Amino acid sequence: MPNELSDACMLILEYLWSRDTPARFSEIMSYCNDVKKKNWKKQTINTFLSRLAKKGLICVDKNHSRAEYFPALSQEDYYQQQAKKIVDESYHGSIKNFIYAFTGCHKLTDKEKDELLEFIERL
Repeated sequence: MPNELSDACMLILEYLWSRDTPARFSEIMSYCNDVKKKNWKKQTINTFLSRLAKKGLICVDKNHSRAEYFPALSQEDYYQQQAKKIVDESYHGSIKNFIYAFTGCHKLTDKEKDELLEFIERL
């Protein structure tokens, strides 16, 4: 799928989602290298941050002595957009075709049917 995020960019984005406040570069680097044991250089992390900013997934606030990074959208919004993109691009916008493919042409259990119907009724 085009514009798919690399595992590295997703790691950084998930870290930013996990925080209540923006992160400075040094905090991101510490998380990647000390917590996740990535051993990435500054330039590598800068590249990932630039890619995320270019895709509109993070914002960079340069109004402080050091830049601060924060997500441009919530994790929920991101995954909703990705799901919609999959349905639109792979199933021509058809939820029915997606569910058919997702279930592998197997029948849904009564419980799954009830849950799906309950969900649809709430829309």
